[in-house]
Amino acid sequence: MIVELAFERRPGPEGAPCTFVLVHGWARSRSDWLPVLPGLQRIAPLVLVDLRGHGESEPGPDMRLPHVAADLRALTDRLGLGRVVLVAHSAGSEAAAFLARQEPESVAGLVAIDPAFGLPDKDRARIEGIAERLRREDPVAVALEHFAGHGPCPALPRTGDLVEAAPEAVRDLFVDFAFGAEALHFQSQAKQFFADFPVPVLAIYRNRERARLAREFLANAAVKVVAGGHWTHHEHPGEVVAAIAEFLSWTEKKEAHHD
Repeated sequence: MIVELAFERRPGPEGAPCTFVLVHGWARSRSDWLPVLPGLQRIAPLVLVDLRGHGESEPGPDMRLPHVAADLRALTDRLGLGRVVLVAHSAGSEAAAFLARQEPESVAGLVAIDPAFGLPDKDRARIEGIAERLRREDPVAVALEHFAGHGPCPALPRTGDLVEAAPEAVRDLFVDFAFGAEALHFQSQAKQFFADFPVPVLAIYRNRERARLAREFLANAAVKVVAGGHWTHHEHPGEVVAAIAEFLSWTEKKEAHHD
């Protein structure tokens, strides 16, 4: 079942080559993009979305990755956006990558900011432990505890403001994205998923170790390190915007060369 997502449109320069569709991460909402909006609006028009069960969007019957991605595709079709560049953070990068894999004709590029896909396989036990706590305890409290160890979020200095999703959506997105049949959460899954990936990718990581692991499965991607915490686009909005602008220019030149 498709959920009609809550969204917000921001204008960009006339003649921009694409629209940026901004996809937030786990337990967040479209408000997560406030620090980079002025910079991104100078490049292209924007559509900010709330995933099902998050922000102002209604919940769906589940949070399975294909269904979350289908919501995004339905919105881009309804708005008549044509080909878009998906700009996503954390778990939102998994939904965006799934959409790009399934519908490459509608996606000109994927920007993944500290993405949740491709975690080391050795992290599976730790992630299973968090999933079990989300099932047994208050999902919002578990998420807030998890976020507390993720580094500064300057746009939201109070950690208690970080969760903007229904408790069941907090629980189900984490569990379904990590352990669903279609998951690309761990490195062995990501290697298979990103083999011959049909869309240009820019992946921005918060440290060199994560970037090093990513290069093992993102063979043809642009991989960049912007040191800091999990909310890279909050800590270093100028660097993130500049990297996206450079990536967009590169994809345009690549497409022109193929034409």
